[in-house]
Amino acid sequence: MRRRRFTSKDAALTINYIGFVYRILASEGYAAEALLKGTNLSQENLVNPDYRCTFEQHKRFVLNAIAITGDQNLGPRMASRFNPINIGLPASAAISSDIFSTALKVLQQFVSLNFSILSFDFYKEDTNLIIRWLPAVDVRDIEYFVVGSSLVITDNFWKLLLNEEQVTECAELAFPEPDGWHSFSQNIGFPIRFNAPFNKMVLPNRFLEKPLAGTDPLVHQNMIRLCEKQMAETHFGEGLEAQVRHLITKHHYFAVPFEQAAIELGLSERSLRRQLSQSNTSYKKIVDDLRSARASELLAISGLPITAIAYELGFSDPSNFARTFKRWRGCPPQEFRENLTLGNIDP
Repeated sequence: MRRRRFTSKDAALTINYIGFVYRILASEGYAAEALLKGTNLSQENLVNPDYRCTFEQHKRFVLNAIAITGDQNLGPRMASRFNPINIGLPASAAISSDIFSTALKVLQQFVSLNFSILSFDFYKEDTNLIIRWLPAVDVRDIEYFVVGSSLVITDNFWKLLLNEEQVTECAELAFPEPDGWHSFSQNIGFPIRFNAPFNKMVLPNRFLEKPLAGTDPLVHQNMIRLCEKQMAETHFGEGLEAQVRHLITKHHYFAVPFEQAAIELGLSERSLRRQLSQSNTSYKKIVDDLRSARASELLAISGLPITAIAYELGFSDPSNFARTFKRWRGCPPQEFRENLTLGNIDP
């Protein structure tokens, strides 16, 4: 079966995590009717492991849950109670891997089987291992719930895999500090910076080659086969927006022509434009958002000259980069860097 890319209106998202949140809140006395209001979901849907909902249903449930509980930190708070083994087959395949880098590749390939709202990239940067979260659809209305939950669940999973008490050194989240964060932050075992260019967590890259205690070649092969079988039976593949982001980052944030992007994604130009429009975005917007974030990151954390940053992002003319960056961030790159140094703006 050919797996097609999903948009925010497709019934493509697994209910693994929101089903867990629903069960916890219901057990604490919150009314099912209030939690499910406006979602068109039933209690039966949320206990059915094969059920898939649309992002709009997912978002409505999350907003209901936050409003009813009054807890802006609901996502990461619930995530701290979630057993990462419940990620399912991808977790079993990762646990039985030989080393941590293999486990990461397994999760990167198969995590969408049970957590289809996000995907991730990972790469080395000096002595660090960067794990960067990429939403499958536009999650901005519930970004803290989605990314915050994923951050806590994966940190707990890394500690389980590596048999370490501390794995994540720090994290950066691409949205403002939420209300109530100061009192909640003590529950997180590492510092988090908000208003960052990307959602990412930072680990020491020495963990990449660390052997895993649960390694078992035969179990691993069987788990991979089961994951592949389940993927083959899944109607939906990775979200189109996530695939576009992967494409742009694969090309080192260069402005890949729209026509080339359509070819690499196996779509006609018309189909690519239409499917992105169905998710209320466009190719140009995704490219601009990614390149703006990467430019801001390089200006903030690297000592590279602005000319070098321009070339790094594929601009042949630094003055064109300066004009484009001003359109992105409201000021030229040099002024942006100076304001960062003075602490007048967040990156």
